[in-house]
Amino acid sequence: MDKTINDWIMYYEIQRLLREGCSQNAVAKAINMDPRTVKRYARMSEADFTAELEKRSIRPRLLNLYEGFIKDKLTQSPAASAAQVHDWLKEHHPDFPLVAPRTVYNFVMNVRQKYGIAKEETTRQYFAVEELPYGFQGQADFGQYIMRHAEKKRKKVYFFAMMLSRSRMKFLRFSETPFTTVSAIDAHEEAFEFFKGIPEEVVYDQDRLFLIDERLGDLLMTQDFKTYVFEQDFQVHFCRKSDPESKGKVENVIKYVKQNFLYGRVYYDIDTLQVQALQWLQRTGNGMPHTTTRKIPLQEWMIEQTHLRSWCTVKLLPSYLARFVRKDNTFSYNGNFYSVPKGTYKKKDSIVFVYLKDEELHIHNNDMQRSFLCKHTIIERKGLKIINADHKRDKSQKINDLIASTAALFSDPQLATHYFELIRQDKKRYLRDQVQAIRDLVQGRNKALVAEVLQKCVAERFLSAGMFKELLSLFEAENRHADGGEAKIILLDPDNTLKAQIQPDKSDLDAYEQAFSS
Repeated sequence: MDKTINDWIMYYEIQRLLREGCSQNAVAKAINMDPRTVKRYARMSEADFTAELEKRSIRPRLLNLYEGFIKDKLTQSPAASAAQVHDWLKEHHPDFPLVAPRTVYNFVMNVRQKYGIAKEETTRQYFAVEELPYGFQGQADFGQYIMRHAEKKRKKVYFFAMMLSRSRMKFLRFSETPFTTVSAIDAHEEAFEFFKGIPEEVVYDQDRLFLIDERLGDLLMTQDFKTYVFEQDFQVHFCRKSDPESKGKVENVIKYVKQNFLYGRVYYDIDTLQVQALQWLQRTGNGMPHTTTRKIPLQEWMIEQTHLRSWCTVKLLPSYLARFVRKDNTFSYNGNFYSVPKGTYKKKDSIVFVYLKDEELHIHNNDMQRSFLCKHTIIERKGLKIINADHKRDKSQKINDLIASTAALFSDPQLATHYFELIRQDKKRYLRDQVQAIRDLVQGRNKALVAEVLQKCVAERFLSAGMFKELLSLFEAENRHADGGEAKIILLDPDNTLKAQIQPDKSDLDAYEQAFSS
């Protein structure tokens, strides 16, 4: 339809609504137009509006100078978008004015219409895919829909859908709020419970809930989802970017749910909607023959169920459960204290993340990778300390690095390394403990004395931190005795030295001898 005819239709519609008593704001809202435009049209007579249209038709366009360039580019590349033409204009014309993308789009469409340059539509070629084996693949996706509320309002709902590729068995989970990684994981758990098993592989879009980045096939999953996939041990397949049709089965499920289940349905509350969804799946979504396979998904699932891997629930506490680490390298959980490896506590407010799997607590570090620390069996009784003896060892350093850093504290690192190797041969199991104890002993001590003790221990093969400590204490005591001299007078009143200078009277010993002999 000619644009001028559309303008006249809009003009007469505005005038009609105003004559019927509608306010200008009400008219603007009814026809989805800017209130200022409605106000301007309301003041115009038919003659004024005709003059406005004529003025508009002969108005010079800002981009007329580039019409030939745009025509040539569109002729060479008919499928080019307006955004791409905009980039070409800025690339080949450094003086190209600063205009809105919409201005370029309108001008490009005008050039296409003027010269009859239709935009080529690329057609994707498809090929039929053989049916996958039972139990091999599932597909998952998210959808959203705006429903009519029982109180005559509009309500947006969100839903998660998963389907088994072979049987076409479907599952739905609805939510009032957008899904997070944790709530999506909970929806997975409900789906696997519904299917009574887990397929070998699940196909996804490159959704930010699951995938941080994908680089030439290398997947960087979000930490929570990566942990969940590891725990449940299934394969994931992410479609290429902007290629949702590679998981077309579940894409059709999303459309089916919107058109067959949600359309025309009144929203009351999320729990009611979830119950209605499961009932719909029972009687229609999974209960009616599939249009492609001509088989009933519920009946096919009875076969596929035997090919699914067994499912055991994994409960991730919301975004993991953060727990403060105490100075004694323990944390509190349900009235008990559980140990973590020595060195986990580094400063005030050190934390670890835990989640519950079956009857075990899995503890992870507070780092970018949420690296695994340890696990504990949950104890039902209260007020206990559950200590793993292995946690008493400081494993923050590799043993060879620990030996090297400790040997560097000695004046002869080579001899110190030799001494630690002797301890390794004699006490291999306790090497780390021995080296850490010696490291703590020599820090801040007299290096000359430490070197003498080291030589003595190597010569006499005193291969323990205990003997090293005893010898060091003995050498330090002897050194203090050898350095002993006149006792130093400590003045109680440093400002008054007169009394300190007084010399006591001295008697002749002969006087004492005469006194005793008489």
